[in-house]
Amino acid sequence: MDTNDAFQLHLQKLPPQDEKTFETIYTLGNGHFGVRASNPLQGNNSHFNGQPGLFVNGFYDLTQLSYGENYSGYAQNSQTICQLPDLRFIIFELDGIRSDETPYNVKLVDKNLDMRTGVLMEIFDIKSPTNKLFRLTLQSFASHADKHLFVIKYSVSALNFTGALTVIKQHPYINQQIQSRTDDMRASRPETALDRTFIKSKLPIMLISTRKSQLALIVAQQALKDNPMQVGMIDDLPCHNKTFDLTQGMSQSFSFVYAISYPHPLLKTTLSQSSFAASAEKRLANKSFKQLLDESAAKIGEFWDNSDVELTGDTALAKDIRFNLFHLYQAAGNDGLTSIPAKGLTGSGYEGHYFWDAEMFMLPFFIYTEPAIARQLLLYRYHTLPQAQRRAREMGVKNGVMFPWRTINGEESSSYYPAGTAQVHINADIAYAIDTYVRVTGDEDFLYDYGYEIIVKTARFWLSYGHWGKDIAHKGKFVIDDVTGPDEYTAMVSNNYFTNRMAQNNLSIAVKYSNQLKHSHAEKLVTLNVTDEEIAQFNQAADEMYLPYDDQKKIKMQDDLSTSKPVWPIKETPRNQFPLLLHFHPMTIYHYQVNKQADTVMTDFLFPKDQDAAQLKRDFDYYEAITVHDSSLSRAIFGILAHRLHHADDAYGYFMQTVMMDLSNSQGNTSDGIHAANMGSSWLSLIYGFAGMGLEKDSFNLSPELPEAWSSLRFRIWFHGRQIEITITQTAVTVKLLSGNPIKFYLKHKAFKLTKEQLVNHFLK
Repeated sequence: MDTNDAFQLHLQKLPPQDEKTFETIYTLGNGHFGVRASNPLQGNNSHFNGQPGLFVNGFYDLTQLSYGENYSGYAQNSQTICQLPDLRFIIFELDGIRSDETPYNVKLVDKNLDMRTGVLMEIFDIKSPTNKLFRLTLQSFASHADKHLFVIKYSVSALNFTGALTVIKQHPYINQQIQSRTDDMRASRPETALDRTFIKSKLPIMLISTRKSQLALIVAQQALKDNPMQVGMIDDLPCHNKTFDLTQGMSQSFSFVYAISYPHPLLKTTLSQSSFAASAEKRLANKSFKQLLDESAAKIGEFWDNSDVELTGDTALAKDIRFNLFHLYQAAGNDGLTSIPAKGLTGSGYEGHYFWDAEMFMLPFFIYTEPAIARQLLLYRYHTLPQAQRRAREMGVKNGVMFPWRTINGEESSSYYPAGTAQVHINADIAYAIDTYVRVTGDEDFLYDYGYEIIVKTARFWLSYGHWGKDIAHKGKFVIDDVTGPDEYTAMVSNNYFTNRMAQNNLSIAVKYSNQLKHSHAEKLVTLNVTDEEIAQFNQAADEMYLPYDDQKKIKMQDDLSTSKPVWPIKETPRNQFPLLLHFHPMTIYHYQVNKQADTVMTDFLFPKDQDAAQLKRDFDYYEAITVHDSSLSRAIFGILAHRLHHADDAYGYFMQTVMMDLSNSQGNTSDGIHAANMGSSWLSLIYGFAGMGLEKDSFNLSPELPEAWSSLRFRIWFHGRQIEITITQTAVTVKLLSGNPIKFYLKHKAFKLTKEQLVNHFLK
């Protein structure tokens, strides 16, 4: 195991937290599933203060939403990621007393996550009801070589006795529903009811199914050859079990591997049980713990080769950054059918839903460092186009598609439409992400096969949903009424600046790519019925998009009426009344100028050429004063803009709050899962902020400026099939071409040519 401390996350070096928060922080996952790092003896027992569980990306059940008045178009079902039985769960028996029947005393001694290899090491001291004490050590990992595998090794050693200890590896329960009371609607989740059958096999193989969504998956368990165990039956349930004769000072080890299938329709799985069982048995080939670990660690090594950010000058901060990047990698769906839940695969917060976060805050990291994963994340949106089209028609939009605000299966799951469905900007957010992906990767095949269709159909939505203004203020302009922007403390407004600017971009890139494909793939336009007349309509709406502006304050207005509202008394509001959404009725909040998060200034971030420094400063100062950062998505944007304004202290302060959010539990809800988008934002802050990277013409530009506390920043990106390494110090920037053909790039907007034979080394001061 790599003992490089730069990749080690030691429990003793973290701020004190409750058990559930540590379960989240040390969760292991691989994009397909995640396993919380819980007390392995808890199982489904509420005696312990934990929330153990397995979460499989895309495996959800439905719960009917209840409304006092159920209007047309309301989402009818909540989709909730299922909290499945804990694969870490183990039963011990001492002196005839089983730990699942009479709770043993369990004391956490240590945890350490080796992010270089993906291995979690844990130590627990356990006391039986008869006061026999033994130590339990766990090593576990979610395989990145085979996304279906979870592997765990247990070691037991007696501390105050000599004698027999029986081990039972069995899963006697199915519905992991340990109640956790909370008044935080972000954490609340409906209960899901699961069914389980065991498939006839030489191994314990469970078929787990949902009752309403009618999904199923296979979970198979096998003891590894390191220390074989018999398969038997206890309490009419298959299990592995063995009795060890323990001697003080000597440890005994045994290992298991689990194979977790992708979700499948229940009917298909039921009819093909034998083939699924055979596939699981084959996947659980007789390999050792070390073989499986070496294969997985090699894949994680490739990830770090592509994605590591090396920061010198602050060792602790460098590790915190790696923690965020590691969790992003663990969270990302990679099958083209799933995305990244807002809480990753580390907990049930937000019910496992995908939001705009995936495209706007997390996808850039993958576009530049793991483009193959980025492609799969965007394919998820392509595969849900039929649902988005149906949703548009349900909402009375006659053309185009309408992507859901929160979802797993592609259908809208938001029960509160003013801060959910009304955030139609998600259409343009997805189009923006596709454009960024194509510009960075040069993946023309993706554009032709998938991306262009999304861009056109989202552009059509704006022509159908918006309209041409007729009153004096909006005459001759394209306007978009009754929407909600990113700021969820301001709902159902006309001409939200962010929405209109993003829609304008959506329409513009539809024109750009239509004209491009007209010359190279004209048949694609025919297939999608794109005509010259429609292209002209896109172009006209983009050119005449209304973008509200306050001529007196000389700022971009958040919406038509935003600056006329009274300002919320932020400084007079007690700190224990934040976040505001937990203490005030939405109508009270909507009455004021107060922003939950970055909204209008998001456009300053996304479209830096829209404004000069003076305009940026006016926007920044105005909106910073009315923003309370009740969303984890907010601080990074303000930090990047502060950096562009050369407000070094503010930029660094916002960045530190971003990068430390989960390790310090600053939002107070890490126990429900990580803040995945905030983790993506920490990378944005580094690369878009301090490194000053952005797209320019047909390449990229760097305008770096490091905080004084740092000595250097080194990272790698992929751009048009070339891997490039960038090193920034206080005085110079060095750019190396690691693979691929020569390329032109920009440094402070000056062009440079980069070849393998000659790097670019440029002094900054």
